Amino acid sequence: MKKLTKKEKKVFIIRMIIIFLAILFITYVTIKALPIISKIVNEETRGEFEQDIKNMGIKGVIITLGLQILQIIVAVIPGQPMEIISGLLYGTWGGMLLCLVGIFIGTGIVFFFTRKIGMSFVELFFDKEQIENFKKKRIFKNPKKLELFMFIMFVIPLIPKDIFIYVAGISPVNPKRFLIISTIGRIPGLFLTVYAGNTLSEGNFMILALLVILFILAGIFGYKISDKTEKKINEN
Repeated sequence: MKKLTKKEKKVFIIRMIIIFLAILFITYVTIKALPIISKIVNEETRGEFEQDIKNMGIKGVIITLGLQILQIIVAVIPGQPMEIISGLLYGTWGGMLLCLVGIFIGTGIVFFFTRKIGMSFVELFFDKEQIENFKKKRIFKNPKKLELFMFIMFVIPLIPKDIFIYVAGISPVNPKRFLIISTIGRIPGLFLTVYAGNTLSEGNFMILALLVILFILAGIFGYKISDKTEKKINEN
């Protein structure tokens, strides 16, 4: 077994702390969400839930926005639950707006931190070998092709997207274009998850189930075409 260097040990410890805190965060959000779900399931208490949201006011908006930004920064936290919660709390369009603002801010923070600090920041969340393998690809050295490839990856549901934000930070892509690409590209998948949250708040569980199936099928199809897409872009 390869002996870790002092730097690798430090990175490993920090990464474990981040994962542990992420697990605590997910557990906390799940526990907090259970009473909300119980209110939504019961038609009689659904009105009470809506009143609770109104009473939260701007505080609720700031908390939801902050959690969305945190989810982007801490790559190990899954994004879909936060998007569903946003739709559940603020409806399809309100939830989408909050998510898009959070995604834009979070992506900007990660991108510019990565561009400023470099690989030492990326290694806190991803294996160095994983990033180095990506950097060796021909597409990495062509900003326009890389931007096109990333846009397609952001559009496809279920594909882990946070790694591309970190990769973009150490790549030659244009910051403004990347922020637009990474925000707009998420809209199709984001709409499905936020709308799913909204249907949950309205008690439309049949529509919710259909949306989940549609999301999974789109993700499976996306995984199948992602490799072909990269090869085609590299060929041109």
